[in-house]
Amino acid sequence: MQTKNPFNPTFGDVPNIFLDKQKQVDELIQTIQTSDFARSFFITGVRGSRKTSFLTKISEQPQDDPNCYLIDLINENGILTTLVRKLYHQNGSKLSELFDSLNSISIGSVAIEREKEIPNIEIMLEELIQSVATKNKYVVITIDEVSNSKAIQSFAKEFNALKRKKYPIYVIMTGLPDLILDIQNDDKLTFLFRSGKIEMQPLSTQDIVFAYQNVFDNNFEVANQMAKWTRGYSYAFQLQGYIYFNYLQSKQLSPSVESLNEIFKQYQTMLFNNAYLKSFSGLSDTDRKYLSTIADHPIFKDTVKVMGKSGSYVSQYRRRMLERHLIIPVNHGEVAYTLPLFKEFIKETQNPDSEFYWPM
Repeated sequence: MQTKNPFNPTFGDVPNIFLDKQKQVDELIQTIQTSDFARSFFITGVRGSRKTSFLTKISEQPQDDPNCYLIDLINENGILTTLVRKLYHQNGSKLSELFDSLNSISIGSVAIEREKEIPNIEIMLEELIQSVATKNKYVVITIDEVSNSKAIQSFAKEFNALKRKKYPIYVIMTGLPDLILDIQNDDKLTFLFRSGKIEMQPLSTQDIVFAYQNVFDNNFEVANQMAKWTRGYSYAFQLQGYIYFNYLQSKQLSPSVESLNEIFKQYQTMLFNNAYLKSFSGLSDTDRKYLSTIADHPIFKDTVKVMGKSGSYVSQYRRRMLERHLIIPVNHGEVAYTLPLFKEFIKETQNPDSEFYWPM
């Protein structure tokens, strides 16, 4: 077994083992490089599905293209000013006297407030984009964890204005599924419905088994059991591999099903703490009530009966959980959780003796 742990469960990092996503990365880059009009793209999936890692991987390739200006933005107020500052410094040419003020502001005191847009920012941005276009170059903007905030609304409207003028500007954004829908459903941002959407799908079981075998001495029995415990969830794949690798190293053991069982409790607890608790706390009380109910009553008519509400009332929460990719339909009128051990987590939230107890 190798000496350095190849797994990385840190959110946002690109792990050494980056399964079956390179093809999607290459396809998106090719779409941008061969397109002759502005485009926007959403990367979406549950927390821990490696949206940010995917975005980071995408960002690595345009850096090698001398015709590309790559700009990374944060979802915060003053986003247009930040875009202009970064693009101005990359573009490298002073286009008008407007940019004298931009430069002075960028090196001024913090009191000039990064969170506010400077005057004439839209004019500055369009002049910069015109300069980029005349050089036959293009701009790729990445924004991680978008929401229907004032900053994203402001950015989206300006992007649409530039898009109508056919400037070479492309935007790639990540976000949770329901937050993406919230942006697209905004009456003033419906043009974003035409954005390309890449959904982070579960990892292939075959790819997971093969990756685990490569690390853990080609032990198929161990790799197969580990794959079952991940159910294709990217974060679980990295977390379990990371824990088990460290365990074997510390105990100086060879991979075996017996030693794998020893780390199950730690794996489950860290999965609950690092991924599921965050997702669960971000839900409404009724969302949580719905998820708790379907643990034992996954068939719709039974869910409705137990919750004591109308079918139309319960169906809206079913739809919300489907949109968040926390459940999937499995049979007529029946749903199941999508994530590994999520049912066990939900049960723990209703156990008064558990550290994950969440009274309803």
